[in-house]
Parts: sequence; structure tokens; C-alpha cells
Amino acid sequence: MTLTQLFERQVERDAPALALVAGEDEWSYAELAAAANRLARLFVSRGIGPEDVVALAMPRSAEMVTAILAVLAAGAAYLPLDLDYPPARLAFMLADARPVFLVTADAAVLPDVEVPRLTLTSSEVVAELAALPGGPLSDRDRVRPLRPDHLAYIIYTSGSTGVPKGPR
Repeated sequence: MTLTQLFERQVERDAPALALVAGEDEWSYAELAAAANRLARLFVSRGIGPEDVVALAMPRSAEMVTAILAVLAAGAAYLPLDLDYPPARLAFMLADARPVFLVTADAAVLPDVEVPRLTLTSSEVVAELAALPGGPLSDRDRVRPLRPDHLAYIIYTSGSTGVPKGPR
């Protein structure tokens, strides 16, 4: 069973229950699932699916949780990027993990790398998300079927040699 399937079961059991509190934001399971599923559909429309990596350069927030769930629902793996890291470290992680997309909550200052960016607060993205359905995705919706053995995330260690260590 995938993490996405486990989350969907929880949504079915407790849709109105509080699922997420981040600062002033309070979201029910139903609200969180709908937002994540809309974003997942946007990812899929961009060709993102299982075995792809999506970098998330976002502060810890409700939007970050939504983005993580959306990446997983699309079938891809997420690479969290801490915006407080030095630009050289971020550039190394991006070059090493080779994400197909870089998602930001705003126009975050990041190293200049050849990765398509998606800024969640841009008016175009907000309008596109609003037009998408919030229901759960199935394998028919995804680029490729999602399997429990697909990669879910990539985390880099600090690297005792001074070079971050990741999946390779």
C-alpha cells in the first residue's frame, strides 16, 4: 500500500476532522486532500509521474504539506530544499538529484539551475489549480501506474566530507 492510499483512507474515514494546523491555517482532511489532488493533477498535466523527482523549495507551511502530498499522489518523489542552506549546497543537491521540476511558494532566490520552476502563488498557477478537480487520482490519471516500491523522497545528509550525501 502506498502513502497516498493510506492518506486517502484517512480522508474517507474522517473528512471533516482537523488534519493540519500551520500558524493561522487550519485544514480538514477533506480540504487538504482536495488541495493536494488539484496540485497533483497539475503535476501530472506537466508529465510528472512515478520515478520522477520534484524539488520543493518552500518554507515549512500548510502549502509545503500540500505539495508533498501532491507529489506523492502524482507518483513522484519529493526533494525538500531548505531555503536557509548555502546556494552552493542547494545547487549540488539539485544537480545530483536531477529533479524534473522545482516548486516554490513564491519567487524564492535559488541557485541558477536548469530546472523548470513552478511558483504556486503566480496568478497563472492559482487560476489553473482552481479549474482542476480535487478528487483522488487513480492510475488512469497518472503518467504511469504508482507502485509501493517507487521512490517517495530524497533526503541529503550533511556530509561529513563537506559534500552532501544523497541517494547515489
